[in-house]
Amino acid sequence: MFNKFYKLDFGLQMIITCLVLFFSNQLVSYTLSMANVPSTVSFNVGVVLTFILFLLQTISIYLGAMGIINYIKQTKTKNKDEQSN
Repeated sequence: MFNKFYKLDFGLQMIITCLVLFFSNQLVSYTLSMANVPSTVSFNVGVVLTFILFLLQTISIYLGAMGIINYIKQTKTKNKDEQSN
């Protein structure tokens, strides 16, 4: 799964990362409001969904950072190859 993500164009990688972070941030706001309801079931569901969305955001940030690092490494090697020719 991660290899397919890294094979995408750099701009597309960053668009996907930003969209995932944007929409998951909105959902985290909703799930935290669910956890603020006095009902035990709503609280438990809100906490579990918030934790799951937090993991999704963490993975998205990691993939974005690794995508940036891979892009920088690729451009450095391309520049070295062009300069050696």
